[in-house]
Amino acid sequence: MKPMTQEEKNRQIRKEAKATAALFALCFFWHVGFGYGLSGSDIRIWNLPLWWIVSTPGVFMVAVVGVAILLKKVFVNFDLNSGEVADDK
Repeated sequence: MKPMTQEEKNRQIRKEAKATAALFALCFFWHVGFGYGLSGSDIRIWNLPLWWIVSTPGVFMVAVVGVAILLKKVFVNFDLNSGEVADDK
């Protein structure tokens, strides 16, 4: 773990928050989009409607893969308490 300045830490935190929000938005639109978009389909898999198969277990798979990608590519392990310390006296 390399030392980071407070500004670098803040920049990394914003980057991680934006990436997490983007994954959340992707999962939300996947779930709602396929849920409503395929609701008129008569296709069934294991006696379950296609919209349910794609939207509910599908969004779980998208979320798991997305989190794995975020952990590998975006998130960085650093200590928030090291470095510059505010004096409360």
